Amino acid sequence: MELILQLVKDYWPIAACILLAVVVFQVMFRSLLRLLSLFVILGTVLVLFFQFSPEQVIQLGRSMVQGTQDAVNQTITPILEAELKDASCDFREDGSYEIRTASLRIVGKKGESKATVYYKDSQFEVDVGMLENFLQDRLPQGGVTKPTL
Repeated sequence: MELILQLVKDYWPIAACILLAVVVFQVMFRSLLRLLSLFVILGTVLVLFFQFSPEQVIQLGRSMVQGTQDAVNQTITPILEAELKDASCDFREDGSYEIRTASLRIVGKKGESKATVYYKDSQFEVDVGMLENFLQDRLPQGGVTKPTL
């Protein structure tokens, strides 16, 4: 027991990080289980009390996901494309890029699906896979511009 206490005293930052990682993982796991149990309960209620078949419940879930995707494609994507139409793009030799518009700035690296979006005083890590076609269209036009500091 004394050996374990001495080990924890010597390596307390590592022990604190491990403890923090366990707590974060536990919180995420609980949240995921709560969400999953909510969907299971909703599906069970639909099957038992509202006489839906399990296939209908699965199809209902798929249609809700597809409806959400369609709503994003019809509302957010056109706004983003209109915003990016007049954007200035800086492509650097190391493969990184910076896209500037009137209201936001996107910084990322070619070939990576994640980029940092700066909007006002906030920054977000987002998946920019939908911008890949935009970037491919811009590369032949603008080529690699000189690095900006």
